[in-house]
Amino acid sequence: MKKLYFLLFCLLLLCAFLSSAVLSAEEYFATENPVTVRVGIYENAPKIFTDQDGNASGFWAEITEYIAKEEGWKIEWVHGNWQECLEMLENGEIDIMPDVAYSDERALLYDFANEVLVVSWSRIYTAKGVPVQSILDLDGKTIAVLKGSVNVEGPEGIKALANSFDIKCTFIEEDSYLAVFETLNNGNADAAVVSKDFGDLHENDYNIEKTRIIFAPSKLFFAFTKGGALTPSLIEAVDTNISRLKSDMDSAYYDLLGKWFGGVAEREVIPGWVWWTAGGLMLSILLLGGGSFVLRSQVNACTRELTEEVLKRKQAGEDLRQSYGKLEELVNLRTRELNEKKDALQEANAHLQEVNRHKSVFLANMSHELRTPLNSIIGYTKLMYDGLDGEINEEQKQDLLAVYNNGKNLLEIINGLLDLSKIEAGKIIMAYEVFPISGLINEIITTIEPLAREKGLTLTYNVDPVIDNLYADRAKIRQVLLNILGNSVKFTSKGGIELNITADEDNYIFTVTDTGIGIEKENLEVIFDSFVQVGPAQIAGYAGTGLGLAVCRQFIEMQGGRIWAESELGKGSKFIFTLPMNKEIMLNC
Repeated sequence: MKKLYFLLFCLLLLCAFLSSAVLSAEEYFATENPVTVRVGIYENAPKIFTDQDGNASGFWAEITEYIAKEEGWKIEWVHGNWQECLEMLENGEIDIMPDVAYSDERALLYDFANEVLVVSWSRIYTAKGVPVQSILDLDGKTIAVLKGSVNVEGPEGIKALANSFDIKCTFIEEDSYLAVFETLNNGNADAAVVSKDFGDLHENDYNIEKTRIIFAPSKLFFAFTKGGALTPSLIEAVDTNISRLKSDMDSAYYDLLGKWFGGVAEREVIPGWVWWTAGGLMLSILLLGGGSFVLRSQVNACTRELTEEVLKRKQAGEDLRQSYGKLEELVNLRTRELNEKKDALQEANAHLQEVNRHKSVFLANMSHELRTPLNSIIGYTKLMYDGLDGEINEEQKQDLLAVYNNGKNLLEIINGLLDLSKIEAGKIIMAYEVFPISGLINEIITTIEPLAREKGLTLTYNVDPVIDNLYADRAKIRQVLLNILGNSVKFTSKGGIELNITADEDNYIFTVTDTGIGIEKENLEVIFDSFVQVGPAQIAGYAGTGLGLAVCRQFIEMQGGRIWAESELGKGSKFIFTLPMNKEIMLNC
């Protein structure tokens, strides 16, 4: 009997030794020439982060280590913030970067795995007491974001979303989601954008509030060095393992989803050598012939435990899918609400445009009705001032002169309003004709020269001899030149004004140069807007309506030309406009 016990004991030792030897051999061949793979890690719990012991942790870290163990890789974790890790991946300083959302811009910088690992959403948080019910409430707010994140810069990111609704925001870019929450918590921002998973884990650590605004669903991949030597083999290995893990509901993939995102307890992993030892023991028991019942009981118990565990994992997966479904439904609801508000804004804009059109028609009609009696007032005032209706004293003359001058100013305003309102109402019709340019210029100079002479200014003009006739709307070109030359006389106190008319291959070029007070460079564009006066034109002695140049621009552009100004403050101004040649018509004249 003692010999039998001794033989059984030796058999047990032999089984344990053989199992240990087999494992040692497997480990040796698997690690004889391991490939070192450099993997980026940044702080974004629960997806990937560094735990208290300084080890890589989180869903992506454990998936990476699982694949590395299957492929026999040696992992070298390289730490940095999000932007630093992406820069290292682009420069080839790391081989793999986990947790990267795909975009066309990023595809130019990195290679991506074909298999999606998870889908991530983004959520907006606010400081306590900041009311944000929809994306429109972010107008005028300061928002903390993760620098370079796809939920910021991507086509569905917060910047694109704000631009699509014309929302003006100020963005503070941080290097990590922890820094984003710190900025919001410290009162340096009104709102913050983080991944939903990060927010769910950390929102109770800060004095902040989460909103119902969830957006930017992102498919997350492993990214690799663009064209790296290891990249093709790494992509193949990652795709193969992820595809296999996702196809098996009992795999480590679903365990880790439950562990890091669904709150399911981690599965206990039994070392392989235990199974080898148990096998040896069971063989020994079978050889003894007395342990079959115990073995059956143990197998049944393990089967029940495994079945329960599988059911738990499947239920966790189903709960997770339902959660994503509810989130997608909520996002669709918010999208519909935003589209309805967008439609309402478009309808309101169309109504405003219609109101503006009616306004222009009203102004055109009303200005015409005002101009007729005003011309009579100006005419009769001039007759009385000239004494045609009887002698008047000097004081009465001054009063009549004031009425006459103010009447002319008012008429100028009404004429400008009439022209502008006709343009806006679409009632201006171009009256093209071929006419000699000399007659037009003589008529304009005759009108402007007395005004220049009264101020002691010289008025000169020069017309290129090759230009005989013009094909244009004569009345409107006359109005444009009178307005520009009149402005030059008004804003010039010494020196003179010069009008030059030249031609190039395709255009007539009109240039009016003066030695007046000039215009600041930043105002050279806005002077052609309606009701705008800038700089010195706003001070006493340079009053005006701000309509003349706006009408000039409309008249020139309606004839296919262009008008602009060049000036330096205190050194005079130059106004230039062009008119296109109609060579076919001019040749037939």
